[in-house]
Amino acid sequence: MMEQRGESVKENNRAEENAGRTVTADFSAIFHDILKNIWVAVLVGLSAAFLAYTAAWITYAPEYVSRTTFVVSARESSTGAYANLSQTQRLAESFKTVLDSQVLKKKVADQLGMDTFAGEVSVSIVPETNLLTVSVTAGSPTDAFRLLNGMLEQYSSVTASVLGQVVLEVFEEPNYPSYPSAFFQGNDVMKKGFMAGTAVMIALFGLLSYFKDTVKNEKEVETKLDTTLFAAVPHERKYKNIKAAVRRDRKKLWITEPSVSFGFGETMKKIRTKLIYQQRKTGAKVLVISSAAPGEGKTTLAVNLALMFAEYPRKVLLIEGNLRESSLAAYLGINMKEAKSWGACAAAKGDPENTVYYSEKLGFHIMLNGEYTPRSAEILSSSRITGFIEKMKEEMDLIIVDAPPVKGRADTEAWVRRADFCLLVTRQNRVLSKYINDSVDVLEGHSHKLLGCVFNDVPGRLGLLSYGYGYGYGYGYGYGRYGKYGRYGKYGRYGKYYPHKHREDHEKD
Repeated sequence: MMEQRGESVKENNRAEENAGRTVTADFSAIFHDILKNIWVAVLVGLSAAFLAYTAAWITYAPEYVSRTTFVVSARESSTGAYANLSQTQRLAESFKTVLDSQVLKKKVADQLGMDTFAGEVSVSIVPETNLLTVSVTAGSPTDAFRLLNGMLEQYSSVTASVLGQVVLEVFEEPNYPSYPSAFFQGNDVMKKGFMAGTAVMIALFGLLSYFKDTVKNEKEVETKLDTTLFAAVPHERKYKNIKAAVRRDRKKLWITEPSVSFGFGETMKKIRTKLIYQQRKTGAKVLVISSAAPGEGKTTLAVNLALMFAEYPRKVLLIEGNLRESSLAAYLGINMKEAKSWGACAAAKGDPENTVYYSEKLGFHIMLNGEYTPRSAEILSSSRITGFIEKMKEEMDLIIVDAPPVKGRADTEAWVRRADFCLLVTRQNRVLSKYINDSVDVLEGHSHKLLGCVFNDVPGRLGLLSYGYGYGYGYGYGYGRYGKYGRYGKYGRYGKYYPHKHREDHEKD
């Protein structure tokens, strides 16, 4: 009951913090989210273009226009036009109203045997003249031509009673339209539909990214998560010359690869330095690396730390902590015929020590799982595994456990109970903050063993940690620039013992 009450209090506190937090835009994260889903926007744009084309084609009705031009003149006028042009234009305005009247349209419809006047009349005055242009638009060329001619025959009967002395003289005979006034613009409709559909989806993805409660930058690690920033690993480009691992699209991103960037390498070295300090401070040997969800990069971090500690040199054991999957062997390029599956051995109540495999190529010891192992949580919680870990702590300088993701797994808690310190790997803008905080609670629920969050795949960085070393790395603790393990110290860059030499001198210290 007390634990449930404590969890409820934590959730309430987080809800209050989230309510008071101001949402800020991280344009880099928004851009990457849009870029990641751009293919969806393009597909939606193509669908919108097709739908717009189909709708326009269904609703398209060709229209034909027949037109003629009149001269407005006075009856019994010797000049054929009024002497005063302004009066002529005013009279033309009146005549325009007559031509577009329902009275004239009804007379024309009766004459042609139509129920209604099946067209639209447009009357315009040529500026600074007494010329009128009359056009009739209809659904067929014959109807447009017949309606306009009907108006020519019937207009005199209407204008005689309204305008008296005003007559119209045909200046240009009505034409018979041979083609529509506007053709079907299918390409334009498709372009507009595609652009509209794509733009809507891009805006939608941008809004979703803006309101998505993920960790988008290093500052948000401190504000959104219940832990501190241990390190920020820069985004590493995927080079074509990196050897692909056997399993699907996973690629080696190792510190030993020549294509790995300087920033990535320096960040890994700084993580190692911080862990060395922690070991010397507390005597810790078992490091558990986990994440809130799969695909965060914890295996890459675990392998690189094993490689770097082995080069330091240290005696390292890397354990594949997920007994429900078999992925580490493929990632390391090791054939399981050369090694034994420690999960199967433990399930058969064998000695896990018999499955410890040393790789000459990698330079450290490995325990691989070759198959799905049922009842994994029960196996990891057994006294045999506890005794094995205690024995390995005596033989190894560092034990790194590549634990399964925290979410939905009891296996991680079993590893955390045996850990001396833990790291939580979180990939930038991937998992919701509440799930990461749930993982933080699991890793910190056992004597506060969580050192912090390794913020992974951070774009736009040079790989140099902007948050410093932390944990007392000053000039007075032996780890500064001129200290025992600093740049110019005994084990530094210019010191007596460079990290790749003289293992015996390291061990003496």
